Formats: sequence, C-alpha cells, structure tokens
Amino acid sequence: MNELDLTFVDEIISEIGTSAEKVLQILQALQRHYGYLPKEELQRVCELTDITPASIVGVSSFYDQFRHRPSGRHMIRVCIGTACHVKGGQRVYDAFKRYLNIPDTEDTDADRLFTIEKVACLGCCMLAPAIQIDDVVYGHLSGEKVPTVLGDFLEQQGSIVKQSAQQLGVKPGEELGEILICLDSSCIAGGSAKVYEVLKQAVQQTHAAAVVKSVSCLGMSYLVPFVEVVLGDGRSFRYGMVEPRDGRAIVLRHFKPRPVSRKVGVLISSLLDRILTDESWKPVTRYSVDVRDGHVAEYMDRQVHVATEHCGHIDPVDLDEYLANDGFMALEKCVKELNPQEVIDQIKRNGLRGRGGAGFPTHLKWSAVRSNTAEKKYIVCNGDEGDPGAFMDRMLMESYPYRILEGMAIAAHTVGADEGFLYIRAEYPLAVRRINEAIDKCRQRGLLGNNILKSNFSLNLSVVAGAGAFVCGEETALMASIEGRRGMPRLRPPYPAERGLWDKPTLINNVETYTVVPWIIRNGAEKFSSVGTVNSKGTKVFALAGKIARGGLIEVPIIGRSSRETH
Repeated sequence: MNELDLTFVDEIISEIGTSAEKVLQILQALQRHYGYLPKEELQRVCELTDITPASIVGVSSFYDQFRHRPSGRHMIRVCIGTACHVKGGQRVYDAFKRYLNIPDTEDTDADRLFTIEKVACLGCCMLAPAIQIDDVVYGHLSGEKVPTVLGDFLEQQGSIVKQSAQQLGVKPGEELGEILICLDSSCIAGGSAKVYEVLKQAVQQTHAAAVVKSVSCLGMSYLVPFVEVVLGDGRSFRYGMVEPRDGRAIVLRHFKPRPVSRKVGVLISSLLDRILTDESWKPVTRYSVDVRDGHVAEYMDRQVHVATEHCGHIDPVDLDEYLANDGFMALEKCVKELNPQEVIDQIKRNGLRGRGGAGFPTHLKWSAVRSNTAEKKYIVCNGDEGDPGAFMDRMLMESYPYRILEGMAIAAHTVGADEGFLYIRAEYPLAVRRINEAIDKCRQRGLLGNNILKSNFSLNLSVVAGAGAFVCGEETALMASIEGRRGMPRLRPPYPAERGLWDKPTLINNVETYTVVPWIIRNGAEKFSSVGTVNSKGTKVFALAGKIARGGLIEVPIIGRSSRETH
C-alpha cells in the first residue's frame, strides 16, 4: 500500500477534471493508487471539485469495487459466477483463506500481502473455477493448487516484450518465420505466457530466423497453450497443450540455429544435449495437432469467421498489421463514398440484429439516432458482459480492439455522433489496456480524434471501466454509471436514442455488433445475409463452457443447429 499523499489527489483531479460526473473515474484512480478510499483523500476531492460527499458515499457504496479500509498489496478475486460456482469456486475461496490464515471476519492476511474477495464473473468460464490476482488469471483451480498459484504469482511477474526482425538481426530479404501464440486472459491462465517467454528465449539463444508473436485468439481453449509455427515458405505446424519445456524443442525442430559466437554455440549444444538425454521428456511431435484430426476439423471447419476474422494470425495491438489486412477500409468507404442513409440501408439489407441478447434490428436503432435533430449525440459500446458462462465480448475486445473501434467510428459517422465511450468491466483488465492502447494509436494516425481521414468527421472515444455492478450491463444503468451516478436502471421510454447520456440522443450497441460492421461494409450486405435464418441473418459468436469435452469460443452461422454438434 502506498503512503497517503494528498498531492496525488491534486494530480488526478488535474488530469481527470473537476465536474460532478467525474466521481467514478476519480474514485477508481484513488482505489488503484491506495488500494482503498482514504477519508482524507475523499475530503480533498470534495474541496477541489464539484463532487459532493453525498455523491461519493452513494457511488462508493453502490459498486463492489470500492473499499473504505486498507487492503493488502495484492488483490485475489475468486470467481463465484455460475460456471465457477458449480466447479467449486466457493471451495477455492475457502482454501485461500485457510492457507493465508485469514479469519472469517477479515479479508486480508496478517502480513497485509493479500486481500481476498468474491466477484460475480471473470469471463474465463471455460477455465472454471478461475481466480484473478491483480491482473493475472489462473484457471482449473482446486484447494490443493493454492500454494502453487501463490508461489507462481510472486515469482512470475515479468513483462511481455514484443520482438522485431531488427532485434533478431534478420538480414533484409531473409525469409522470417513466425511462432504464433495467443496471450488473451484465458490463454495466459492456461499457461501461454510462460510458453511465450520460453519460445522467445529459445529464438534469442539460437538466433533462429523467426519472431515470436502474440496473436488474436483461435478459440480452441481446450488445447491451450496452443502454438502455431509458420515458416517463411508458408507451411504451418500446430501444437496443442504445449508445456514450457517443449518450447525450445519446437524452435529447434523448425529453425536451424544460425552462425553465432563460440560461447552461444556451446549454449546451443548444451541445450540439444539436455533435450536428447532427458528421459522424462516427451518428443514434441506428440503435441502436434493435425488440422485434419477429427476433433479439430469438427471444431474449426463449421465456423464462419466474421467477427473473428483473421483469428490466430494478427497481433491484437499492431495497427500496421490491422491496416495491412483491410483495416479501416470500411470506415474510409463510409466517410468518402457512402452517405449515412446508404450505410443504414446496407445494415438493413443484411439483416443485422443486436448481438447483446435482445436481437433488436440494428438499422432501426441507428435510424432513430440519425433522425434526431439534436446537435450533440453520443455513441456507446456495451462491454459490461456478465451473463453466466459468457466470455465472447472479453475475447473480442482482447483480440480485435481495432475492429471494434472501426465499427464504432462507422456507426458514429452514420448517426452523427462525435463523442463516445466503451464501458468495459473492471474484471477485464487486459481488455481495458488493449482498447486504450488501440485508441491512442488510432489518434496518433488520424483514425480517431479530429478530422478523421482528413475529412470533416471527428470522433473522440474513451474507456470507462466498470466498478463491479452486474446491473450495469443494462443500458440505462450503464449510462447512469458513465455519468458518474449509481448504476440504477430507469423505465423506458424514453429510449437512449431519444434521451440517453446527459439527456442527449445516444446509440448503444454490443461489442460483437460493432465488430461485424466493418466486415459487412467491406464484403457487402448480401454476403453476410447469405447465412443465417430468415429472421436472424449472419453469424454468432458463442462461448462453450461447462461439462463439455472441448471448451472455447466458436463463430457459426445462425441456422438453429443443435449445440451438441459443437461439443
């Protein structure tokens, strides 16, 4: 815990602002810094801003994230959502408390190293029961694994660094291979981060002509850690359930060590000796995955990738790579070629319905906001996913942040909005980081902010992290939270399209809805509507979790197929 320092409050207020609606953001900043909400700091907030003590009490007592007493240095969040509950989440919670000797009436150990709390959902249902320590997720837990998990967390807190061809010393024109591995929350919880580090180290030690690359999720969570090796000639090899000890062997199987100094050569020779003489080591070929294997083919071949286009191949936060794969082409078409009504007509023809659950026709919502004559309009992305067993939005935000932003920009241009928010659950820290990083990079390249693509269209987007209230997934409660109030739903009408954020017309769509929009604009309404049912066109992303053989994430046409076929 940090020492109390009132100058931090001054700095935060200077950065965030003094208006009353900034209360949630200011409280979250204080909570992150101190681990709780100190009384002296809250008094200072009231002195410097338009925020009242009543507002602070009302907001901080409504959201589960906030604490009014000191916490430990690290926060352990144990998921007790439906999937984790039935898999023993409560037993895992009890095991942590026993191991840390935390009394029933307390939530923090005597050394004030760990504080433990229950959360509604972590969005890692396929890994149930799951926990999160600070921003690190662990899955498939049991009481017996508690000491191992705590030891691993304290030991493994390194950062993941991206490599480049220049760092590897690759010569111009030389064919560079790629070693691809997903590093979203669920894959990291399954051990992918450790495999990533071993692969990176092996490439550096052998000077192999390859780069280890973080990519969007392939969806086959039951095979994580999942590694794909793509050679310079285009051939690819896949490995499932890879262990850290397999990483070096995978590199050496596909890439020859390049000429190096004698010292490094001795290291490589020693490495090969260990692999060849380790009797307990299983050959890496036993982990290889043939894409024509029955279960892999069944899992992948029936999918149609629209929202998950380029899954398993592009770096989630590499803007240049997104642009090289038709990124922001749809936005440019909407800004420079199509008028707003033509975009709405195309959305109408393709039959897109909201992917958040209600299935309301998207074009009707867009038309309602577009037809409103108010000068100020807002756009909102609802990323407060909390339904039992659901983790589709988390994966999309972690794997395809630019596609979501492009979809929002298209929608904003169409309805006439110039400011927007992405409301994301605080339990999704990686999604929050990647969306924020993507927003910053887009601003730097003229894809967000003022005069986008050198046009008269401007759009400023920002992230609002939720504070632990399940009800904020409901759109009127979500808007109340963005405005800095308790997330209480209100009666409708009026609907957000008429009176939304700060009583202005507001377009609210789900993460997946925005994600598919760029694909539709690029490929045409007819192609999207060529799959699906009469009343529900296109594809849908589904989360597979629970007592099934192959958990993960799939995207399939909406054709009423029995879910048994995907198991």
